[in-house]
Amino acid sequence: MALKYTLEEAVSAWRRTSQIVFYNAGRLNIQNDVIDVAVTASQRNLAKEESIKFQTHYIAQKSNFNLISQTPSSDVSTEKLKAFGSVSNVTAIIREIPDSKSADKKTKQILEIWKDNSLHNSVDLQLFDKHGKVYTDGTFGCLEFSPDEQHLLYLAEKKEPQKQSFLQFGVKPSSEGSKVGSEYEFVEDWGEQLVGKSQPVICLFKVNWEPFQSEDGVRILEASDEWSPGQLVWCSNSQLAGVAWFHQPRRLGIIYCSNRPSQIFKVDIFSGKYDWFGLKTNTAASPRYHSGSDTFIYLSSLAYGPHHKEQKISSISPDGIVQQIETGTSESYQGMYNQSFPDRCWSPDGKLIFFTTPCKSSVQTYALNWESSKICKLSLPNGCTGSVVLDVFEDLILVCGVSLTRPDQLFIGRFNSAKINEEPIQWTCLTGNNELPPTQSLAADVLSFKVEGDMEYEASLIFPKNPSKKTPLVVAPHGGPHSVSTDQFKAEAYFFCQLGYAVLLVNYRGSTGFGEKSLHSLLGKVGDQDVKEVHNATLQMIEKHSEFLDKELVFLFGGSHGGFLVTHLSGQYPDFYRAVSTRNPVIDMTTMFPITDIADWTIVESNLGDGSELEKLLEPKTFSKMWELSPIRYVKQVKAPTLLLVGKIDRRVPPTQSIEYYRALQLHGIKTRMLMYEDCHSLSQVPVDTDALINTVLWFQQSL
Repeated sequence: MALKYTLEEAVSAWRRTSQIVFYNAGRLNIQNDVIDVAVTASQRNLAKEESIKFQTHYIAQKSNFNLISQTPSSDVSTEKLKAFGSVSNVTAIIREIPDSKSADKKTKQILEIWKDNSLHNSVDLQLFDKHGKVYTDGTFGCLEFSPDEQHLLYLAEKKEPQKQSFLQFGVKPSSEGSKVGSEYEFVEDWGEQLVGKSQPVICLFKVNWEPFQSEDGVRILEASDEWSPGQLVWCSNSQLAGVAWFHQPRRLGIIYCSNRPSQIFKVDIFSGKYDWFGLKTNTAASPRYHSGSDTFIYLSSLAYGPHHKEQKISSISPDGIVQQIETGTSESYQGMYNQSFPDRCWSPDGKLIFFTTPCKSSVQTYALNWESSKICKLSLPNGCTGSVVLDVFEDLILVCGVSLTRPDQLFIGRFNSAKINEEPIQWTCLTGNNELPPTQSLAADVLSFKVEGDMEYEASLIFPKNPSKKTPLVVAPHGGPHSVSTDQFKAEAYFFCQLGYAVLLVNYRGSTGFGEKSLHSLLGKVGDQDVKEVHNATLQMIEKHSEFLDKELVFLFGGSHGGFLVTHLSGQYPDFYRAVSTRNPVIDMTTMFPITDIADWTIVESNLGDGSELEKLLEPKTFSKMWELSPIRYVKQVKAPTLLLVGKIDRRVPPTQSIEYYRALQLHGIKTRMLMYEDCHSLSQVPVDTDALINTVLWFQQSL
């Protein structure tokens, strides 16, 4: 029988997994006949117990991309935001470092300005006392030089009056504007992973190219408290553009949710005049501006409804006319399902826009001619099944080539804007083959399933290249449900495969990248349609690979909506699955609805509305429908030992969901264990990730 690994072997497999490098960003620069490719990557550092970022420079000849040299990598984990000048050799960095004077391990944020390869200025932004903490997250955060490099733009939390206790009133001197008796007042924020971020303000830092900075170096642009700005870009030295997310009827969790009502605005930084574009019933994201052609684009969709759906590419003409670019869809392009464009996405003439999006179970890079609305799928680098564009500069493009069976690689290519549809890009690899050791090599297979209404779903199997005759299978459906498992390398799958497992990823209907009809087909059918499709994909894959997959050794592993699915599967098919490990699973939508940061999710997935009118749905029939769709309904039928991996500070799927399930399983005599972590929904802290994965494979082993 399989599953004969020891604890030492499991730990060793995780250490090897932690050595895998993932490329996050890249930037191309040309100096004479040489190309400098600066690449930022991430990796788990087990000794430091954290994920680190590091940067490597690849120096290549411009004419033929031959690699000249590669610099030693340097740790850039403290760099949270970075901006580049467009005129001269200047760089700005917002760096987070430990505050040596703080007793409770607080950090401080330092703005550094580098010029001509040396530090020109460094300032602690809090000393200006103009705002709260700078936003460095990927949703709101930004740092941009103005075109003339005289201003730096960033976002920070609005400065609030000091809160004072009644007990201090009359005893301790009050600061100007302090609010007595308000220290415990509830402040609404933007939810999961954005805790404490409630009202960002636009900050302009006046760059003084003299050695010292004056006290009036930071200016706050006045804005309404009815919306939160973010994702700002410069349109000229006097005008900014960005996204405004509206606060009414309430702030709902925004991370992983592209459906929040929002608009594009432009503002004159001197007069403070705002102009608005698009409809309040829509969404807006990822604005990009091309100064040479005066072209402005962004992503948009209908507000509310599924948390992620197809994003339409829209443009704003110089005279302010908003127009949706009608690209259509095809077998090779199912629509735009990414939530952002690359920072630099334009061809030199501004006619082509490069972007990446899932297309079924693969992630692909495309070029859009926004004038003709024609889409071109780019050629794939050798040995890769998909690609992710990292940067575009002049006629050069940098992509990350991906595959389920090999860690990511970096490729550079040259494109001809006028012949993008006719001349495939020839790619040159900068990072070598990145092959896994022969004893750990992987193989993959993809099955497609046609269903009524011209829809389909897919399943991807990842397995050791030389599997044993009785290979156990881990079924791992993705969360969302409106997300997707693409063909990017999966560290968790690699970990499982080293210990002899195969891993099945299922993109059931409702997944992104399969068209809008398929996505919307799931609403009101969660816990049924998606569960049946995951189970059917499991059966079909086992039948196809019956020479090595063991139908008696099938395990379940999933988080969030993936946890919803695996707990459903163990309840609806109690004699088929041997054991379950689930991270922050949705167990009971009725008890999740009042306290999650995405209450609208429970409404939309139950098909009770679009999520815009939450207060009108507090009725018994609403909760009855939610309960019928929830895994808790089947708890009496569960037989599989169940491991619960829970984040104590999860705002998305509160830990009470797992506690409720844990108690219910105990009452019915089912072997269960619950691990509680000081982490949020993703459970991505390195010590947490390590503990959760190793405990999972030990749990599967013990279940036999």
